[in-house]
Amino acid sequence: MKLILLKIFQVVLFLCTVPAWGADFIPAITNYTVKDYQGAHQNWACAQGDDGVMYFGNNNGLLVYDGFSWELYKVPGGYIVRSVFVDKDKIYIGSFEEFGYFTRNVTGGMEYHSLSAKVKNQVAPNDEIWHIVRLGGKIYFQSFTRWYAFDGKEVTCMSREADFRPLYFYACHQRIYAQMIDGGFYEFDGNRFHSLLDRKTVGDDNVVSVLPDGKDGMVLLTVDHGLFTYRNGTVSALHTDIDKQLSWAKGNRAVMVGDSILVVGTILDGIYGLNKSGCLLWHLSRDNQLNNNSVMGLFCDNENNLWAALDDGISFIHTNTSVTLLTPSVKDLSIGMVYGVERIGEKIYLATNQGAYEYNQHTSEIRLLPHTAGQNWYVKQIDSQIFIGNDASTMLIGKNGIIQAVPGTLNSTCIVKASINGQDVLVEASYAELRIWKKKDGIWYLSHSVKDFYAPIKSLEVDGTGVIWASHMYNGLYRIKLDDDLYRIKEIEHIHTLGGKKTSGKIHVMKIRGRIVFSSAEGYFMYDDIERKIKPYRQLNVAVPFLMDAHTAVDVHNNEMLWLINSHEYVLLAYHDGKFVIKRRIPVETFNSPCVEGNNKIYVDGNNCYLNLNNSIACLQLDEQYIGHRSLSGLKIRRIVASSSSGEELALDVSREVVVASDYRDISVLLSYPCYDQPAIRFKFKLQSGRQQLSEESTFPSVHFGSLEFGSYTLWAGVYSDDGRLLDETKYEFVISKPLWMSYPMLLLYVLLLAGLVYGVARWRGKTVAEKKRKEYEAHKIEQNIKLSEQQRLITEQQKQLLEAELVLKGKELASMALGTFAKQEMLEKLRSVVQEQLAKSQCGRKNMELVLKQINENIAEEDSWEVFQQNFDLIHQRFFRTLRERYPNLTATDLRFCAFLRLNLSTKDIAQMMNLTIRGVEAARYRIRKRMEVPDGVSLVDFLIELK
Repeated sequence: MKLILLKIFQVVLFLCTVPAWGADFIPAITNYTVKDYQGAHQNWACAQGDDGVMYFGNNNGLLVYDGFSWELYKVPGGYIVRSVFVDKDKIYIGSFEEFGYFTRNVTGGMEYHSLSAKVKNQVAPNDEIWHIVRLGGKIYFQSFTRWYAFDGKEVTCMSREADFRPLYFYACHQRIYAQMIDGGFYEFDGNRFHSLLDRKTVGDDNVVSVLPDGKDGMVLLTVDHGLFTYRNGTVSALHTDIDKQLSWAKGNRAVMVGDSILVVGTILDGIYGLNKSGCLLWHLSRDNQLNNNSVMGLFCDNENNLWAALDDGISFIHTNTSVTLLTPSVKDLSIGMVYGVERIGEKIYLATNQGAYEYNQHTSEIRLLPHTAGQNWYVKQIDSQIFIGNDASTMLIGKNGIIQAVPGTLNSTCIVKASINGQDVLVEASYAELRIWKKKDGIWYLSHSVKDFYAPIKSLEVDGTGVIWASHMYNGLYRIKLDDDLYRIKEIEHIHTLGGKKTSGKIHVMKIRGRIVFSSAEGYFMYDDIERKIKPYRQLNVAVPFLMDAHTAVDVHNNEMLWLINSHEYVLLAYHDGKFVIKRRIPVETFNSPCVEGNNKIYVDGNNCYLNLNNSIACLQLDEQYIGHRSLSGLKIRRIVASSSSGEELALDVSREVVVASDYRDISVLLSYPCYDQPAIRFKFKLQSGRQQLSEESTFPSVHFGSLEFGSYTLWAGVYSDDGRLLDETKYEFVISKPLWMSYPMLLLYVLLLAGLVYGVARWRGKTVAEKKRKEYEAHKIEQNIKLSEQQRLITEQQKQLLEAELVLKGKELASMALGTFAKQEMLEKLRSVVQEQLAKSQCGRKNMELVLKQINENIAEEDSWEVFQQNFDLIHQRFFRTLRERYPNLTATDLRFCAFLRLNLSTKDIAQMMNLTIRGVEAARYRIRKRMEVPDGVSLVDFLIELK
């Protein structure tokens, strides 16, 4: 008994020594800083128009925001905007020595209209307008010294009565109430003030906010004395859980969110949310994500969400959504990046990269579990045991809260319950090994590590046949089949790619509707148990083509719905008639502190879904009113700008069809769709001109169409929810006019000019063609004459050549004949001389010799044959002998004969026969002639004589 008491005492002592911090589930907050809205740090007031657009009084002017785009508009002098009030299409503002209103012009911009200028001489120096309210048909502008009324036409200045200096004006129950400086609380009827409360009834304090409480009651907020109720002339303190805090936090603004949450803004400690009974619902401050603790203005919008104008920035509190955040209430406490969540009873366990934490929902305290410091991958309840996957070892949380490290484990990344080879087991993965857990007496215990396996595993699943599918941390996945006793690997396959890509990468494994599903950048795939191969998962690829590389799938409501998650988005799907249907999309950037890539998981506990974040978790309630967005309306064209090729911009009238000059062919469109808590909507644009259509889709309400053709255009724009529903649409028509040179009168003029040009060109071409043909004819005729003359010349030349050739031939023949005759004559002469000589010697019969001589005489020509040869030779060879005699008079008759034979290019042998000489005699004659004619050495005598002219 003593031992038991000692152990109990040790446990209690241990738990008491573990530090615990406060933590609460608070509404999600979206913070806006000067980097977002490009204005000054300090903001003073908030208001909303009928179209849902938000307006903020900022030190630099009026800020305008529609959930997507910020605009800043200056007031005259560039002064501060202290107060903002919206009445229909007018946005009234109060500034330093200035008040008036803004309206939208036809181009979508804001134009300012000064009202103080109407009473310029009555505006007190250094006066500032702190509040703007409406009573009846008048707008009242309140400063510390006086107030002004605007009835829509005229401005009336009302000087304060004696001892009446208004600190605040408030509108409540269609009446105006005023807190006086150092005075009481009054009702204002439009002309005079009527006292309602003495200052002492509220602790000698100033009333800084007035809220309706039922039909005729009011809730009053004071600076230092908290909240009061006023009903039927009676004031009583409204006690709340934050009375102590309000005594020092300096109450400054209050507003009702819906009809159930009273919100109080303070100067020193942020924002408090209370229910009607005064119980604290949540507290927002710099310690848990609020931009700044000094609240200058509060406003509940038409969606029952809360806006806070802060001393530094603007905060949007999502009070009308199903999302709340568990955040430590101590600013400097960091629980780290959350990797896993498990809810057991009233406790929520968190596995983070700083340690494992336990959050008690009853006490709103969070504490670090001992021995868990460092990286923790998961926390998971399996049957009655709670497992923690720590970097040092696998840990178990005992029933007494004691943390125990499991011997034989170095680290753990994931663990699943499965049935393999007919055995119920737990399969655990780590940086290096697979482990098998078995059950004994209802308790899971570590049995052994699988042999011959070494790889870092991120996640795993086991299919119905007992095959383990393990996702490698960096490269593909493994298909593992164990032997019968689960100690060794029977089959293993390392799969590097799913869709056929050559490069490998991460492949995630998950279980969807009982089937093993794989995901990568290539899409979704599943394992076909019958065909035993990996095939594309068509239903998922069709349903979520935008959600590639999902790393986690979580079933909801017994497979009726499914969360599918990648590093950028959470998508809720429902399964109907064999198809997946999108029900909700939540981008990761919805939260100010999302988890790192691949670890933004979801834990489902009934209707509550817990999302891993950095230093917190988000709780999302799957109520039907939030599954599928509310249908909003109010899509408008805020601005259309046409740009020219030179860079000039022209804002178009968005209220009607416009005609744009021909040089402005680039069109930029900005839509306005006030939406602050539905970030997953999408915008589609279609620009139609005749049969041509341009389409664009974007998550931001703007589009640009460049280099448009001339003509008429119809722009259609629609906004769609994440489940594909058309929320609203709008149209706009415009015309890009043709340039002057393309107008119809100019086209008619072009036709006339063209007709005249064609006629002129036709006539000119006719003349040109005729002249060309005439010239061509003349040229052709001249050419023909030239050709004919050339032909005649060629014929004449040929005939001449023929005649000359024939003449030369005949000359040669004549010369040969003459020479032959001459030779014959000479021979006969010699023969006659011989015969006569013989006769004289009486050596033959005289009678016979006389007869021979008679015949010889008859054959010798009477005329001189040589003379005939010379004449004919000169005729044929152009006075050859005459030229020789003139140039070379020392040539003998025999030389002349030799020259004639050489001119005829006769051979030495022929000349010897004809001259009855020996070859040597002919050569001697040639030498003699060469000397007499002084033929140069190296020059042929024959060539010399042939070329002689």
